Amino acid sequence: MKNKKRIVPIVAMVIMCIVFAIIVRKSGEPLSVDTILRYTPQNKICAVGILLVFFALKSLTVVFPLSILYIASGILFQPIIAVLVSTAGFVITITIPYWIGRYSGKRTIQEICKKYPKAGQVAEYQEQNVSFACFITRIVGFLPCDIVSVYFGACGTAYSMFLLAGIAGSLLSIVTTTLLGEKISDPFSIEFLIVLLCRIAVSISAVVINYQLNKKKK
Repeated sequence: MKNKKRIVPIVAMVIMCIVFAIIVRKSGEPLSVDTILRYTPQNKICAVGILLVFFALKSLTVVFPLSILYIASGILFQPIIAVLVSTAGFVITITIPYWIGRYSGKRTIQEICKKYPKAGQVAEYQEQNVSFACFITRIVGFLPCDIVSVYFGACGTAYSMFLLAGIAGSLLSIVTTTLLGEKISDPFSIEFLIVLLCRIAVSISAVVINYQLNKKKK
């Protein structure tokens, strides 16, 4: 039974990677906002479903950033709906690799730490507070989103804690990037400039927080 459980995420990963490869191959170009919009139907309900599939595909690759999905969501939907869709997409994006890590076991932690030396920082944060570790890794973003999720899954972190702390740490980024997409059609408007400045402020804050944490550690 345990072996069967481990096969399920592997099969899901293979299927999603095949779908992703087909989409990129058919488009003839790297996955971008324009590519996503091209594959998204006019029907809003169907559009939500397709965009969430893209979020699921994103969870299995570090090839393209989450930001292009947030921007696409902002272009496709009204602001409130767009933020809700982006948040739901983020939940999918961190949930799939979390459960892959959970099924993979603790040996995965060693492999991640070996490939990504900065993962050692996550372990240090965990010693202080697991919830804080889930929260701060999303704000700072010093590791790929998918790798962080696999790591916490392999650690056996409670899913509810992982999810709530992850959303809290990423919410500002989700909202500002999504609204940036909503205003992108008029890049010279006051609203666009305000959202852009907020997005820049979020990025700068992440850099400052990371610097302060590293300074304290030293």
